[in-house]
Amino acid sequence: MERIADVYQVSLDGLQAYVGWARPALQLESEPVRADMERIAAATRSSVERLFAMTFHDVPPRYRTLLRPASRETCPVCSRGMQRPQRLRAWSFAFSFRCDRHRQPLFGFETRGACALGGDEASAQRGAEFLYRWAMGRDTAAVPVGSVLSLLLSPSRKASSPAPWELARLPLAHQHEPSILSRPCRRPALSILVPEFALAVPIYDQRLPSTIADLPNAPWAERYALALGVARVLKNPTDAVVRILEVSDEFGRKKVTALIHRWPAAIRNAVGRAAQHPRHTKARGEGSATSTSGRFNRQRVRAPSNRDAWRDRADA
Repeated sequence: MERIADVYQVSLDGLQAYVGWARPALQLESEPVRADMERIAAATRSSVERLFAMTFHDVPPRYRTLLRPASRETCPVCSRGMQRPQRLRAWSFAFSFRCDRHRQPLFGFETRGACALGGDEASAQRGAEFLYRWAMGRDTAAVPVGSVLSLLLSPSRKASSPAPWELARLPLAHQHEPSILSRPCRRPALSILVPEFALAVPIYDQRLPSTIADLPNAPWAERYALALGVARVLKNPTDAVVRILEVSDEFGRKKVTALIHRWPAAIRNAVGRAAQHPRHTKARGEGSATSTSGRFNRQRVRAPSNRDAWRDRADA
């Protein structure tokens, strides 16, 4: 509707008042009704079919749920030479970081975490492509992308108060406030595979949703970090899971193990074999390297699902 309003150089409200459709424009674009489309077609001398093609009438439901109706990103090429203010994208896919037409990075007013997260743009774009295909019902990844997202959003450790070094970017006067010291912070698996996310956004300011349904409302940094995480998991699913399990506590290991039981058996078995040869990790703030040999066991990882793994994939 905004594109039509642009053509006639009127506001969206002005176009609606002239044409006379009843529902909000955003609702009309996501769930168009033929009567309204016919009314708009008559007023603009367009065809109903063309108007339907400008909406999300034919897109899969999963893609529609991941649309951001209030997106404010701008393509610099689309905006070049326009007399009016730069064209703003009224809708965008939650994991769209480039203009669909010009393949240029989109720019917005939100710069939180942009510098620290921008070092691996190739992986972010690859992850965004995986996420787009999954949303459009064309997922061909070795592990269903929905399962990968669930893994990244799952806790690797119980929520806990921030450590002193995690508050270093706060003003000194606020670092000892009881409300901050006592507030439990989530410890998502995403931070293990995308450590630059913790550098980009302090743990006390992270707004990572706990469910896939809430992803469109997440800030840019959280969505970009998830695209990075998806690419890194799918590059080597076994290594990604092992890395998460190595630094998870018992609470997190149970969550992660339950999730990967829905993954293909070959990957689960590879994780189980890796558990027999644990690596040594050194957690920040700990005095020495610690072996993870006793932290997760092969039998727990390899415990078979009651259902066929590939049938599980179809349900994801």
